[in-house]
Parts: sequence; C-alpha cells; structure tokens
Amino acid sequence: MTEGLPARYGGEPIRDDVLGYGAQSITDHEKEAVLEALESDYITRGPTVEEFEERVAEHVGVEHAIATTSGTTALHLAGHAAGFGSGDEVITTPLTFVSTAHAATYNDAEPVFADIDPHRRTLDPEAVREHVTKETAGLVPMHYAGHPADIDGLLKVANEHDLTVIWDACHAFGGSWRGEPIGAQRDMAVFSFHPVKSITTGEGGMVVTDDDELADRLRRLRSFDMNYDLEDHDDEPWYQVTEGVGHNYNVTDLQAALGLAQLDRLEAFKQRRDEIIEQYDSALNEIKGLRTPPKSTESDPMYHLYAIEVTEAFGCDRTEFVNAMHAENIGVQVHYVPLHYHPLFQEEFGYAPGAFPKTERVYDGLVSLPLHAEMDRKDIKDVVTAVKTLYEYHLK
Repeated sequence: MTEGLPARYGGEPIRDDVLGYGAQSITDHEKEAVLEALESDYITRGPTVEEFEERVAEHVGVEHAIATTSGTTALHLAGHAAGFGSGDEVITTPLTFVSTAHAATYNDAEPVFADIDPHRRTLDPEAVREHVTKETAGLVPMHYAGHPADIDGLLKVANEHDLTVIWDACHAFGGSWRGEPIGAQRDMAVFSFHPVKSITTGEGGMVVTDDDELADRLRRLRSFDMNYDLEDHDDEPWYQVTEGVGHNYNVTDLQAALGLAQLDRLEAFKQRRDEIIEQYDSALNEIKGLRTPPKSTESDPMYHLYAIEVTEAFGCDRTEFVNAMHAENIGVQVHYVPLHYHPLFQEEFGYAPGAFPKTERVYDGLVSLPLHAEMDRKDIKDVVTAVKTLYEYHLK
C-alpha cells in the first residue's frame, strides 16, 4: 500500500511546487540561436524563417512548409487555401480544441461534427461517411494527443467524395505512420509550435503540403495576398499590389531561430517522452478504473499528451480525480471540452449535448497527466504516487 493520505482529504501535498501538464525545454543552445538572430540584419521574416521551413519540409518529407504565427492561423490559412467558403460544410471531430473547427468558421464555412472512434479518440471514418452531403468540401481530422487518426479510412472517404483533407497534426509533429512522417499525407497538414508541444517557437505554426499551387496560395495569403512579382516589377521595383483579402501571419527570424535549435533536439525530446510514457504505463496499467492511452498501431507517435480515462471502478469520478491531483500540486488538465458543448457551436450551428455519445463517454473520464521533456525521475514518481494514493484511499 502507498503510504500517506491524499492532500484533498487532510494529508500533505506531495509537492511544494506545481508540476504543469506541459512545459518548454530551453537550453543555452536555443538562447545562443535567438541571440544570433537578434544580432543579424533581420528580426522579422527573413532567411532564418526560410531555413526553418526547409528543415521542417525535409523532416516531414514534403515539398513545401509555410510558417505562420500559430497552429490556429495555420488552420485558418489551410482552410482559406482549400477554398472553404459560404455554403460549404467541413467535417471534423468534436473532441479537439476550438481551432480545429476554425479551419471552417474563419472561412465562413460550417463545421460539421462526426463522432469518434473511442479507442483512438479520433474521427471515425464511418461516422464521417454518414455526414457527407453535396455541400461537404473537406475533412479536418485531428491526431488526438499525437496518436494518428485512421488515415487509411479517412482518405478512402475523401477519395470517394473528392474532398480536401487538412490534417490537424498540431499534437503530432515528430511522429510517424507506417514509417512515413506524420504530415506527409495529402492534402495539407498543420503543426503547432506552442510551448507545450513537441518543439516550440514560443507561438507559431506551420502548414505542409506537396501541392505547388496550394503552397503558393498559402504563402500569398500569409502576407496580405500581396503580389510582389508583377510583370513590370523590374522597371518599378517598389510596385506591389494586394489581390484579395489576405492576412498578416508572418513569423519572425527570432522565432525561426528558436525553432531550428529545437529541431536539433527533436530526437532527444521524443526519447524522453517515450521513457516517461513507458514508466507511466508500467505503473498505471494495472490500476482498475484507469484506461491508459491507446497503443500505437502501425505508427510511432510523438505523444503530446498522456491522456488517461478515469472510470467508475477507480472509486471516484473525473472531477474528484482532477481536484485531488491539484491538491497534490500535480497540474493535470482535461483535453478537451467537446466542441458541441460550447455556446458558439450550440447557438450558431444548433448542436447540443447528447449528439455524439462516443465522444461524450470518452470526455467524461479524460485527464491529461504531466508529460514533457523537463520532467525528472522525482516528477514521474510524484505523479504515480499521487494517483496510487488516491486510488487506495477510495478502496477503503
């Protein structure tokens, strides 16, 4: 039996400081890279951004990578470049962050939610097929926690109905599927470089694609839909015109320098995350009432989250579990409140609780335990001990 009483029920917290569910890992390598960029001729978008894009494209194995200010703006650009617009429907998952749906809503299209495969926690191809109509323009599947969605099944539906696919791979950079990097699958994929993701640029994102026309459109839309290469440009080098409603989603060389330094450490980041996951699995797999993350199938994920499911057999519900972990200064989180629970999608698109029972059953137990490269042996032990102490308390 684990010694001690949970802090929520009168014991002492297992930690004095809060262990967050995610965190960046910054070393002198990153600091030196950013300082070098700061002392160069460019601090806004310049040659370092281009180098970062080339490195990401090379890593993913695609022709093009277009850096932008966040995963959210990358999804916006991807939906815009795909041509999503008024009257279009775009099918996506309700178990995601709101940004996924904004690939549709930011472009005046309608997000259409379909239920998930509860094992993968990702969009179910058969549920998608049931929601396809003549207005459906695309799919935006999300690789939840880094675990790949059913890529084959979703591409089959897309092929049957001639749909554009934008993979929300914001959780998955650095992982692979059947030996192919996540993001290399058609038509576009989107990454996030937020500080809790596998690598960070502070804030930042990327769209990757093999499609030359899409890449050109993405680059123009990122910067005001400006044409800098007019026919008479040589005679009038100052002359440039905007040809549509674009955006100012330009990233800086400072961010790109940080991203390049983080790319140098990507393999080490993955190794550390895999080590933590292995220790969690070993310690938690036998606890009744806990479902650990799904095992990879034909893939080697870069897990962004270690999301467990707390069920009745554990002895308390998810709400009690989260509050008990917080009392121990273990910063667990829940990913995510399903999108059809949000007022925006209820009021604008008529969604309501009860619409997606598989999503809701998974959501009711979801808790993300801390997972990031800065965690040491004591951090892992604290999380495991807190979970076991709570479990054993409720066994009494």
